[in-house]
Formats: sequence, structure tokens, C-alpha cells
Amino acid sequence: MTTPSDPHDSGTLLESFLHTEGFDPDPFQLESFTALDAGRNLLVSAPTGSGKTLIGEYAAHRALSGGGRCFYTTPVKALSNQKFRQFRHRFGPENVGLLTGDHSIDADAPVVVMTTEVLRNMIYSGSSALHDLDCVVMDEIHYLGDRSRGVVWEEIILTLDPAVRLVGLSATLSNTEELGDWITEIRGDTAVVLSDHRPVPLAHMLYTDGDLVPIRAAADQRRRNRGGYHDERVAARPRAHWARRQDVIEKLDDEHLLPAIYFVFSRAGCDGAVSQMRRARLRLTTGEESRRIASHVDAACAQVPRHDLDALDFSAFRAGLVSGIAAHHAGMLPLFRTIVEELFSAGLIKVVFATETLALGIHMPARAVVLEKTTKFNGDTHAMLTSAEYSQITGRAGRRGIDTKGTAVVLDQPDLDLDALSALVDTPRFPLRSAFTPDYSMAVNLVEQLGVAEATSLIGRSFAQFQTDRTLVSRSRAVERRMDERDRMRADLEAAGGDSQLDEYMSLRADLTRLERSTEKATRDDRLESVRAAMLKQTAGSVITVGRKRFGMVATVLQVRTDIPADPALLCLTDTGWTGWLRQQDFAAPPVPVGRVDVPRGRRKLDGRAKRALVQRMEGLRGKARGRMKNAGGKPVRKDPRIASARRAVRQHPLHEDPRIDKLARLHERWARAATDVTALTAEVESDSDSLARRFRRIVGLLEHLGYLEERDGAIRATDAGRLLAGVHTEQDLFVAECLRRGVWVGLDPAGLAAVIATVVAHPRSDSAVREPSDETLRAALTETELVAADVAAIEKKHQLPSTPDLDAGLSPVLHHWVSGGALSSILAASWQEGVELTAGDFVRSARLVVDVLAQVGQVAEPELARTARSAVGSLRRGVVLDHMA
Repeated sequence: MTTPSDPHDSGTLLESFLHTEGFDPDPFQLESFTALDAGRNLLVSAPTGSGKTLIGEYAAHRALSGGGRCFYTTPVKALSNQKFRQFRHRFGPENVGLLTGDHSIDADAPVVVMTTEVLRNMIYSGSSALHDLDCVVMDEIHYLGDRSRGVVWEEIILTLDPAVRLVGLSATLSNTEELGDWITEIRGDTAVVLSDHRPVPLAHMLYTDGDLVPIRAAADQRRRNRGGYHDERVAARPRAHWARRQDVIEKLDDEHLLPAIYFVFSRAGCDGAVSQMRRARLRLTTGEESRRIASHVDAACAQVPRHDLDALDFSAFRAGLVSGIAAHHAGMLPLFRTIVEELFSAGLIKVVFATETLALGIHMPARAVVLEKTTKFNGDTHAMLTSAEYSQITGRAGRRGIDTKGTAVVLDQPDLDLDALSALVDTPRFPLRSAFTPDYSMAVNLVEQLGVAEATSLIGRSFAQFQTDRTLVSRSRAVERRMDERDRMRADLEAAGGDSQLDEYMSLRADLTRLERSTEKATRDDRLESVRAAMLKQTAGSVITVGRKRFGMVATVLQVRTDIPADPALLCLTDTGWTGWLRQQDFAAPPVPVGRVDVPRGRRKLDGRAKRALVQRMEGLRGKARGRMKNAGGKPVRKDPRIASARRAVRQHPLHEDPRIDKLARLHERWARAATDVTALTAEVESDSDSLARRFRRIVGLLEHLGYLEERDGAIRATDAGRLLAGVHTEQDLFVAECLRRGVWVGLDPAGLAAVIATVVAHPRSDSAVREPSDETLRAALTETELVAADVAAIEKKHQLPSTPDLDAGLSPVLHHWVSGGALSSILAASWQEGVELTAGDFVRSARLVVDVLAQVGQVAEPELARTARSAVGSLRRGVVLDHMA
């Protein structure tokens, strides 16, 4: 093995590594090589496309040259496949292996590319492959902040043998030093290498009125216009219109900015854009390029059955490719995505319409990237891109060794916030926040290996707790400052004459205020409830009173919306001619009917003439309405007998008539606010301190309660059931283990087992109604599975732990049909008929999730069920679900 400290050997190694590169390494790469030669752990933060992979390759080269082993982890299988091919080309096929959920190729090779979860599972299982491991390279280590999977990165950093050198490669972070400090604390000496330098400079441009202008210049110009005397002229200028995609692409072609990735942020939008370009007969390829594309795609799809290709609209996909245009999103068949990636990397595809999944997945640089919008739907609303998202997306522009610069183009649009966009351009770094939380499988594994005390200590050393503890210092100081203020206020209060008698008087006043506010709220709630009840009684054509605070109106109800009974809405035409929706907050009193009129059917038929006629009818009802509103009486008011008693107590207190009381009360209220702040802040600090360890202890308590852990020989150890749980790695690990323990899936055939597991791990993108299966055994298994889910949720609640995600049977029939031998075309057609939003890509991804869990069941379940699980895996992994690895 090479001695890291030997400069001669290190220099020779580096020379032998670089002699095939053909370019001089950048300073940050040289600094990283030096750190590796010195035997240090390494964390590198540099822009996308700057050459971080070269550092990982050097780490593998060092291990290979010294007779050791190197594991290179990536966050997604597609990236693992890509690195596998690259490394085989560089180090030779005999030296590189691949381990993902789908492939196991030369697993004993000196350099093995794998997904991060594979390495985590190897650590927990005590794999012998780790014995001669020298180095682990974690590509895209900033995935540590991923909400659903980031925990795996921290598990590895925390539990990997400290003797193994760790190399982390990250996008540009604003808190790289903090991450480096944590890795140093966990794993020892770690070099942190930072670089903001992009070897291919990036230009940020705005496409507006058919031209490309720098974003900063456009923002400055617009800012100047806002403040100057040109305001009136600028305001009169027509606002930006949506740019036509074809015009944008032709502009990029004119400016020699193709190939480009055109981000649309919608699957349907990507597919629609390709269709739009085809209808426009846009062709970006030469005859020779078209022939090469056709040959490649035909060869790649040769193994897919013809009827499946027909179901996937292969001819349209192929026609787009031949024209140099394609879509790329998670809803596509993985094989189709791979074809697009390969052809784009070969320079044959000129424009790819993509969702953001392309920005976070494989390496696929372009000369330019286009952002059609700077907002995207985040599940709740359309929000502005974060600096991290903008940085990741635009980082794809500029190919090292090919382009002299990359170009990011944002399309101007009517509601574009240029100041916010300019801020994104100026802040290419983003902070990394840990997403670490302990789960059940992790708890069993750690307790079995380390014992409860050491495992709890390990959890307390996570990056999440590290970050929390750092904020605790500043927050504790804030508490101390507020405590000082509180004490000074108390001293001032006592100097002015405040004492315990004043505390007693102010307490009585506080009680009175609390009772009065509570009564006011109850009165408001009563009024809203009576308004809501009256609204729900109205129908189209009702003429009602609309009581406002200072005046009343008459309105005709045109339409009633009761889809949300707690918040009904009335579409009304008022006697003033205004038309709009009225909600319960718009009524000061319940609406009272004063008559009925005939309204035209359909809102569009309510033209000006019809409106005037209705207003005229309502004018005749105003007098009647005023009488009804008057007779309706005043507002109902809740009365609380405790209020009179509290007022009496305040009035009878000796300090109530004291001439100093107003001044003393003000001083006391200031002191009381400070005391309340101190109490709240202290509670927050105490809650966050040791929070992860506290949650871990609750998990251990739950696992003991259920019999996964037990005390033996004075120590907490895993039971047989615990060892079963330790082999299950999914968000629903405890639930799957409980189903296995209780035998609720025993007796199912392979199709039934796949269907029931789909309810656990594979959920459709939207709610759907699912018919009960006709198979009695499957129906019973689904019922029992739901009962187990309810039991697990109740136990988690008892132990103050968050609930395991709910079941969803939306994709259950689809997986059952596929395992039974159904064709992809019939599955997609049936799912659409059932109202399930399912694309080929969604189906394949869901099938692979089910395969992952079935494979685990095949290893940990009792023999008969394990055989059924393995059989289901075999039936699932066929056709488009099978990952064809070149």
C-alpha cells in the first residue's frame, strides 16, 4: 500500500494520474490532491461543472495504486450507472464494480460505485467488504439536507470506521466551514477546500422583446426608471409578454447557444413543448445527425416489446429525437430518459425541455439553460426559486473543454420580479441544513452495535444537533439579555412603589381581561356560525339582506358554493350593481331573505340588461329589507357571570383608587412582558437542547414496548423481531416489520403480496377511488394491514412520536396486474379509466420501490413468505421495469 506521507510516491502517483488529462488542474484541485496525499479527510465545495469528480477519481486512483479499495457513492442510480461507465473507461473494466438496487456487477472490484443506501446497509450488516476499505467518496454530499433521504448520508458519516478516509464533494454552500467543523469533530482531521471559480464563466441573461440583455443591467435600468421622472412614460410602456418557445430557440440558435436545456417545471409542459415544436416543424439536426439518432434509439429500444412501445407513443418520442428535440422528466420511462441523456451528451439532441429533476440528477451539461419561469409549485403555492435551486439549475450551463462560457437565460414575463432575480444571481451559495432524524431500523442497528448509551451519544453528535447546539449559544445569550432587562424593569418597578400587593392587583386585572376576551371570541364565533347556517339555506334567486357594520344592502344570490361547508360562499349581485363572492366574514348579521327573483341560467347570460332589471327589482325590496334587518334585533352577545365577579374584585382592591396606579400598571405590564418572553425563550432552548437524543430514547422505549428490544444480562439488546426490523430500510420500517411479525401477509400469492406492499410504499400523485379486490385473501390482507397501521399510529402517539405515513391503495391494482403478467398498455389504460394519474415513469418508479421492499422481505421474512417475495420480485422486474444496463 502506498504510504501517504511519502512525497516521492505521492508525486509519482499524481503524475501518473494526470498524464492523461491534457490540462492543468485548477488550484482547488491541487489543494485537494495535497490533502489526500497527506492522508486527511476532505470536504470540497465548488460550483457545478468545475471538476470535483477529478478529485474523487484521484482518491480512487490512490486506493487502487496502493492495493486498497475505494467506494464511490452517488445519490441516484442513474448517476451511479454514469460514473460506473466513466470509471471503467478510466481504470479498466476489471477494476470497477457497481452496486445498486438493480445491479450487482463485480462487487469485489477495488473500486465500486454504489448508491448511498447500499453503503449504509453494508455498514449495518457488518459486511466483510468493508474490512480492506481505504476510502469513501460521497458525491453530492449536500444531499445530506434532503428531507426524505438526507439521514442516510449522516448515518454513514457517523458510523463508518474512523480509519476509512472520507471525501465529500459538494455544490457551493454558504456554510461549508460549519459542515467541515462537524466532520472534523466526528472523523478527525479534515481539509476544507472552497472554490467559487467556474472554469467556464456563466453569463446571466434576460430574454426580453426578442433580445438577450444581462440580468443585472436590466434590473438596474428598471430600478432607475422607477425612481426618475420617466415614471409616467415607463408606466405607459406595454408590459412584457410571454415569449414564444420557438422564438427563444431560434434566438439561441442564432447566438450559437445550442445545445440547451429548457426548464419548464411541469411534466405536461415538457411534453407539450415537444409537441408544439413538432407542430411548428422545427428541425435542429442535420441529415447525418438524424440517422445517428435513429440508429441509437432503435438499438436501445430493441428489447422492449412492440406493444409496450405503442403504449408509450414511441413513434412520437422518436420523431422528436430525430428533430433534435426531447423532453426529460420523472414521468418518462427511465429507458427513454437514458436515451435522451446519452444523445444529449453526444451533442445530437439540441434542446431538452426538462423539469428540475434534471438539475439535481445526472451530469448533463449544456451550452445554455433557459428558465421559462422563476417560480414553481412547491406543493402549497407557486414560490420563487431559492438560491440553491437557481444555482443548481444554471450550473448546468457551460461545458468544460468545449465552451468558453455558459449562458443562463431567464424569460421576461409580466410578473417577473427583476430585483429578486438579481438577488438570486448575486447569491450562488446556499446554506445546508441537516434533515437528520432517528428512525426505528436505525435505532435497532445502533443499539445492537453500540448499546443504548453510546448510540444515544452518537445521535447527539449528528450534524442536526451540531447545528442546533450552535444556535443554542446565541439563543441562550438572547435569553440572558432578556433576563437582565426583566430584572432591571423589576428594580424600577419596586423603586416606584411596586410590591406584592401590586402583583396581586395586576393579576386580578389580567384575569378580567382574559375573561372579557374569551367572551368576545365566543360571541364572534356564535355570529359566524349563525351567518354560516343562514348562508347554507340560500339558493339561486334568493334576495337577501347583507348587513354591514355601518349600512345594509340588498343582494340577489346568483350561485351558492357549499363544497367546503365550513366556508360557504354566495355569488351575489347587490343593489349597487356590484357582483362578486361574499363569504361569512362579509356579513355583520345573518342574511335574511326578503324575496325571490328569477335569475338567468349561467353567469354569462347575466348581461348588463339583466343586471339592471335585477337591480331595479331589488330597489323595490329595500324598504322591506330595512324592516327585516331592524326586526332582527341586535347582535347576540354571550354573557359570562364570572366577568361581573372579576370586575367587582378589581374595584374592591385597595390599589384600585391609588393615584399612582396608572404609572405602576404601565411599569408592571412592561416587566410582565419581559418575564413572559424569558419563560417562552427558555422553554424553546430547553426543548431544542438534546432534542434528537430525547427522540431517540422515545424510539427505544417504543421498541422495548413492542418487543424489538429487551434487556439481557444488564444490557438492552435486539430480539429476533428486532433483527428482522434491522433488515428493513424504508420510511415505513416499523409498520412493515409489524406486518411480518403478525403474519398478515402470509398466504398471499406474489401478485397479492406486491399489491399489498404497494399500499405501503407506492402512492399515486393524486387521490383516487379504488375498488375492493375480488380476491378474498388479498381483501382480508388489506383489511388486516389497515388494522396494523392503526395500531402502530396509536402506539407512536402514546410514545410522543410522529406517525408513520398513511396507507394508499391507489396503485395496488396496477402492481397486482403487472405481476400477474399484464401488459403496460392495459395497465396505463386501466389506471386512466380508474382516475389514477399514472405515467409510464411513475409506474416504473413505483414498481421499483415495491421491488426494493419485496427484496428486503425476501431476506428477513419466514421461508414461505420470503419465497413468495422473491417470486414477486422476479415477476415485477420485466419489460420496462427492468433497468437495462449497458
